[in-house]
Amino acid sequence: MTVLPGEQPAAPDIRELADARPPSLKSLKLRNLFVTLPLAILAFSTFWGGVQGVLLPIQVQNVDPEGRDAALALIIGMGAIASMVAAPIAGTLTDRTRSRFGGRAPWLILGALSTFALAVGLALATSIVMMAVIIVAIQFTASLILTPVSAYIPDRVPVVKRGMFSAVFGVAQLIGNVVGQSIGAAFSTTLIIGYLVVGGLLAALVLLFALTNIRSNLGEPKDKLSIVSVLQTFWVNPIKYPNFAWTFFGRFLLFTGYFPLWTFMLYLLQDFIGLGDDAVGAIPTMGFANLVGSILGTVIAGFAVQKIKRTKPVIFVASAIIMIALAVPLVAPSLTSMLVYSALAGFGMGAFISVDFVLITLVLPDAENTGKDLGIINVTTTLPQTIGVTIGSFAIAAFGTYGALLPFGIIATGLGALLLFFIRGVK
Repeated sequence: MTVLPGEQPAAPDIRELADARPPSLKSLKLRNLFVTLPLAILAFSTFWGGVQGVLLPIQVQNVDPEGRDAALALIIGMGAIASMVAAPIAGTLTDRTRSRFGGRAPWLILGALSTFALAVGLALATSIVMMAVIIVAIQFTASLILTPVSAYIPDRVPVVKRGMFSAVFGVAQLIGNVVGQSIGAAFSTTLIIGYLVVGGLLAALVLLFALTNIRSNLGEPKDKLSIVSVLQTFWVNPIKYPNFAWTFFGRFLLFTGYFPLWTFMLYLLQDFIGLGDDAVGAIPTMGFANLVGSILGTVIAGFAVQKIKRTKPVIFVASAIIMIALAVPLVAPSLTSMLVYSALAGFGMGAFISVDFVLITLVLPDAENTGKDLGIINVTTTLPQTIGVTIGSFAIAAFGTYGALLPFGIIATGLGALLLFFIRGVK
């Protein structure tokens, strides 16, 4: 059975596919993709886990210790806005590129090499303005990596196998984030080495992915690139495609509740928890607790979906667990409570991610423009960094504590889960 991304009412595939015998990865010629895709995603998450989780906050603190909150929010916010613009454009370009290397691979290679070069430049930046400008540029080049890599799943993987690919995709993201934080902490006193390590790993594994998954698309029909098509890059009609709209806004709110706390994690541990200089060393420990929780959440949620043949209950339970996790350090701020938060939040996010990408591929409006539509969906992981981090910085200033991020996260996560309830045709 084939289900095109635009066929939203036919989405109860999970129920039907449970009783079917799916073809093997070998017969579908997907083994190579199955091995290399998580490596590329792991490298991407390692890069941002190291840069945004540790290296950049320390660099900002070194340059502007008094105005670190506003400066970090400014840099992250400007970068996220750039990514909002870049991701759909990157998707459109790769959808319309025709070459003997395929439409995605040439852009992946460009994105990998240019992101590494910019990471070196970021390591040498000595002012907030320089950091902001380079982060904006990196968001453009990084969009040439994440959007095309994500598009390989709806491009090449039939629906019967997308759950498997979604799971390894999500686990690779979670592991990469922890690896990046650990690398960042290890090189917290030699930032340039840290940037070189995470940037070099990103370039190497993305190049490996691009070069080992080449498939010519010469001769395939394509839409002409015009001013109208470029403008359409940023738009999906929410009335015509309501499931896509509910998914977009639900994910946006859920991630708005989740990401700001991690953006300010170093400062929160230093001040709200009171660890001071020991905060950097605690971040990898928290990351490990988050990873363990995430893996457990992914495995248990995957088993639950197979059992109940539904995805929505998993999403709602996952959201509730994240909200509980955020409440723990709010009630009793300590390193122990932060570790409990990390494990529980990881469990909830792992459970959510285990079904998230399957849900996305089932609500994509246009099978011929998956890169563009995935670029728009990817905005839900970057826009929260703009709005969430900006609101978070205002909340910190207004209440005088990083603890203000916790109730904000609880409210945003709850609203996000509520919006996902309105998706129709997916159980």
